[in-house]
Formats: sequence, structure tokens, C-alpha cells
Amino acid sequence: MVTSRDRLSEAVADARLDVVTGAAAVTGSLALGAGPLVATAVGASAPALKLLCRIGNRALDRRQDRQIQALEQAARILDVDLDALEVLGASDADRLELLARVLEAAARTPLDEKVTALSRVLAEGLRDEDSAREALVIVAAMADIEAAHAFVLQYLAMTPLPPEERRMPNHPEPRGWEASQLAAAIPEVAEILDGLLAVLSGHGLIRDQGGLVYPGSVGPAVWRVTALGRRCLLLFGEDLPEPADG
Repeated sequence: MVTSRDRLSEAVADARLDVVTGAAAVTGSLALGAGPLVATAVGASAPALKLLCRIGNRALDRRQDRQIQALEQAARILDVDLDALEVLGASDADRLELLARVLEAAARTPLDEKVTALSRVLAEGLRDEDSAREALVIVAAMADIEAAHAFVLQYLAMTPLPPEERRMPNHPEPRGWEASQLAAAIPEVAEILDGLLAVLSGHGLIRDQGGLVYPGSVGPAVWRVTALGRRCLLLFGEDLPEPADG
């Protein structure tokens, strides 16, 4: 629901934009010698410019809310206030960079679970210098993970090997999932699966266990979750079974 305060803010923003677009129209006309034509063209863009401004402001407000959420959650985990959190974050270069990357990643995600996971990484990384270096690696991976990536990662962690009905007959025991098997098992993401696997493997959250060697060729990649991938899922709050051997 749009509140009266929201409407007031919009009215003030519109009034400012009227001044800006009006001034731009006059300036453009004088500079180009185009007369009313330029003024009309600039004036015609004013509604779109107002809309763009309002959408941008709303997006900025949402991103700032996410960043505040991450900071407040990290402070609660560490049992410190925000002033103490700032001191910790500025205590060395690794921690400061970690803080900046966490805030950037938190701003960009629509997932509350990811903001919470990022706050956990931040709290861990601020505890000591060695943890900060490890946390930087985790944040780099988590920055590129959204709902679809987490869905595939969790599926691979919960079901490390394809069931019998998805395996090729008379083939040795698989060491992981082929992309085609995974697409059939989770059709919700089949069309974008290659991109999801590329991101997950690029950050070391899944690993190609090595396809079967056929005469004259090597079989397709077979994917398995790594320890880092399981760590990210635990930060997301997912309860996972113990990893299988292999």
C-alpha cells in the first residue's frame, strides 16, 4: 500500500524533476537553436524520467534495507553494537574488504536467506584475520548465487548420485550427476542448467568427478558438491546429511 508519506515524497520528487526537465528544455533549445522542437521532445520525456527516478529511489531504499539487515544480523551474532562492528571492519585491509563485499552482495540479492548467510560470513570473518581471508573466498562465491543456484546445489548435496532409473544400463557406478540426468530430474531449471552449473563450478562449489572414458573419447562431466559448496549451504541454513564417500 502506498502511504501518504510515500505520495508526499513522490510529489516533492516530481516537483524537482519538473524544474530540472524544464531547465534542460530551455537550455537545450538555446544551445541548439532548435526552438520549441527540442523543448517539446525533452518535455515529452519528463514522465518517463520521473518514473525512472521513482523506481531508482525505491530500488536504492531496498538495497540499503538489505545492507542494514546484514550489518545488524552480524552485530547480533558477534554480540556487539554497530560501533564496535565498524571498528572490527576497519581494523585491517582484509576485514574492510570483506565488509565492503558483503554489503555489495547483500544490496543486490532479493533473498532474505542470502542476506542472513552473508551476515554469518561477515561475523566469522571479523573474528580474526585468518577467518577474514577465508570469508572473502566464500563471499565471492555467494555473491553470484541466487535461488536457482542454491536449488541445484542443495539437490546435488541431498542426492549425490542419480538413482538407478536415471543411469545408463550396464555402466559402472556413477561418481556424480551428468547434466542431462540432472535436467531430467529437476526440469524446473532445465533450460538454464548449463549456466547454473558454470557458476557453481567456477566458484568451486561443485566439481567434475571425471566422465567415463569411452573408446576414442571422454564422457560428459559428472558433478558432485564440494566441501565449499556444502559450507555455503550450511550458511544458508540448510540441514544436510553427512557427505558420502567417493
